[in-house]
Parts: sequence; structure tokens; C-alpha cells
Amino acid sequence: MNNPERLRCGFFALIGPTNAGKSTLLNCLVGSKLAIVTHKVQTTRARLRGIAVLGDAQIIFVDTPGIFKPQRRLDRAMVQAAWGT
Repeated sequence: MNNPERLRCGFFALIGPTNAGKSTLLNCLVGSKLAIVTHKVQTTRARLRGIAVLGDAQIIFVDTPGIFKPQRRLDRAMVQAAWGT
């Protein structure tokens, strides 16, 4: 059994412009299809979390909506969600 004193956990936020491959990277790092991946922009509208376990460590990856210049109310909400993460 693992020693509880040695267990480690951390967060890693994936932040960047739209269509930069953040969701694709999240799926690869977690090892399963968690996030939607498409050529259309702004598919991720809310933050997603995925956990990767590496030995005694857990990494919690947070995928965010892309950061861009908002023009509509929905756009502003998505950019706020990305920065709020």
C-alpha cells in the first residue's frame, strides 16, 4: 500500500487562444476522450477537469474555453470562465 505521506496532487490549467489544441492535449494526458475535439471554435464553453495518475501522484488538468476578444454576452461569459479558472 502507498504511504499517505508520499501521495502528491496538483492542478494544471490549460489556458490559451481558441483552437490551440487544449482539449486534444487534455484527452492525450488523461488517456481517454473527455473533451470534445472539433475544428469549430469555442466548443469548450465551460471548464472541464480530468485526472491523470502517475505512480503516487495525481495531476488534475483543467481545460478552459479559449481566450479571445469577446463580442457577445456568451463570448464574455466564456472568456470570464477561462480567466476565472
